[in-house]
Amino acid sequence: MDDEAVSAAARDGFLNPLVGRVQSMLSEARAGGQNIALMLVHCAAIDRIDALHGFNAGDRLSNKIAGALRSRALRKNDAIEILSRDEFACILRPVSSEGVATLAAQRVMTLLGATLLDFGGISELADIAIGIAMFPDHGPDAESLLQRAKHALQTARGRRDRVWIYEVQAAASAVDQSQYAARMRLALDQNSLMLHYMPQVSLRTGRLTGAEALLRWTDNVLGFVPPYGAVQAAESAGLIDRLTQWIITSTVQQCAEFQSIDPKFSVSVNVSPSNLREPDLPIYIDRALRTWDVARGNLTVEITESAMMNDPNAATEMLHELKSLGVRLSVDDFGTGYSSMYYLAQLPLDELKIDLSFVRTMLEVPINAKIVRSLVDLAHNLELSVVAEGVENEAIMNALAHLDCDHAQGYHVGKAVPGADLAARMRQQAQSK
Repeated sequence: MDDEAVSAAARDGFLNPLVGRVQSMLSEARAGGQNIALMLVHCAAIDRIDALHGFNAGDRLSNKIAGALRSRALRKNDAIEILSRDEFACILRPVSSEGVATLAAQRVMTLLGATLLDFGGISELADIAIGIAMFPDHGPDAESLLQRAKHALQTARGRRDRVWIYEVQAAASAVDQSQYAARMRLALDQNSLMLHYMPQVSLRTGRLTGAEALLRWTDNVLGFVPPYGAVQAAESAGLIDRLTQWIITSTVQQCAEFQSIDPKFSVSVNVSPSNLREPDLPIYIDRALRTWDVARGNLTVEITESAMMNDPNAATEMLHELKSLGVRLSVDDFGTGYSSMYYLAQLPLDELKIDLSFVRTMLEVPINAKIVRSLVDLAHNLELSVVAEGVENEAIMNALAHLDCDHAQGYHVGKAVPGADLAARMRQQAQSK
């Protein structure tokens, strides 16, 4: 869209006011041969503040962020536009390179994300994500520049550093991702997703004691989509909350059948990193447990160690809320992240799951055997039970039992199967007592 077209659209009343203001700045930059960076700043904490303390508190945080950006983060010639209560557009002009824009984003992160914002007696982490698009490299007009900054922001939300500059190659892959998102929406509408259950056994008795619920999605167009890809599709489509509700409801419903066979049988369900910032997650879980009359101690909520360390404050807050429901809590893929013993000791955990990358090779790689032994000892010192993942043969099973590991799962124990198949195996076990 050229300047003349923008002016005509504005006169006709079809143009978003922000697009018009950005286009005016781009016209000045083009005339002066300058580069501009458009930086979208999103604050996810405002939704959490609303849920915990009310909309007035969220408004105060929004105003505080806008004021801090104006007075402490931006330069004299820069501009800020408030897009919504939780999203802000910063126009940096001029900028000499992407590096300058990245430094500006880091300054904003330091100001808002790495400190506690104190307002009205409430302290919350800002939980900032920043997406950046450059003029003229990433877009010749305001409409395309805003679109590409928005795309960069979506990417930033899934990154540990929470900052991303638009990339043409990444945008091309987003076209494919949009197809995945559309198919995920259809799968949820048609209830065509499935859950399979990976069995766990006690290493002391050899009997089935629990299972892990695993998402299975086989699409008519896309074929088999691995769980990670399914979660990505749901997140890109804004469906992660809906997917999470479906998984929790389906898991608890199946758990009710397992419970009727073995009253102490435990089923674990994974939550994604974005779920840790979803204040309604405990409500979904509580509602499902009440609906299906499942004992709260029979449900285990798993969070990966990397997700926990990516946002430790949100993880700590959410884990304490979930623990108040009476469910069990587990750290999945343990040993692959950077959590400290001190941090773990502060969390209301019940279980650690040792990552399969250590377990599978513990008999061939001496250092991995030492790591497994250390992790088992660490968990027991913290009064946690231990589940070893990736148990694929009898020798590994025996080695884990020798280390006093509590439970095992993996192909040697059994592959993930539909709930009805696992229930049948449980009934056979019950008859063999």
